[in-house]
Amino acid sequence: MNANELINKNLIDLNLCAETKEEVIEKLANMMKTEGRILDLDEYMKSVLERESIGTTGIGEGIAIPHGKSDTVCKTSVAIGRLKEEVEWDSLDGKPVKLVFLLAVNSKDSNNIHLKILSSIASMLMNDDIVKKLYNAKSNEEIIDLINEGINIEMTKNN
Repeated sequence: MNANELINKNLIDLNLCAETKEEVIEKLANMMKTEGRILDLDEYMKSVLERESIGTTGIGEGIAIPHGKSDTVCKTSVAIGRLKEEVEWDSLDGKPVKLVFLLAVNSKDSNNIHLKILSSIASMLMNDDIVKKLYNAKSNEEIIDLINEGINIEMTKNN
């Protein structure tokens, strides 16, 4: 899977306003619904929040990668929000989150593509240069270019 299939400029908000983890997830999920990538917002939200209840998706350094698998997902997707104000996330490092990657995958996914995508995103985010560029990006297109570069490199490594 190519990063261009996962994301488009309408799935990115560089000035996301939210006060809670749930509000961040809901706003990003709404973007996916608007783009026709999920059918039922409530059902998808339930899957993401169930996953959050198992353990934090705040990986540290101000970044979270919440995700959900649901039959309501039409197309595997990633929505990205860069928050105007940090939000508490119970992250592994105890710090609040400012950059969120929300992943949506259909629950009938049999080839574990969500694990490959999660791994690719996490690996990409270990590159300090890419993270710095994500925090400083001025446009959605710039974010897409960075994601394409980072995810495509990582997914090529994982194949």
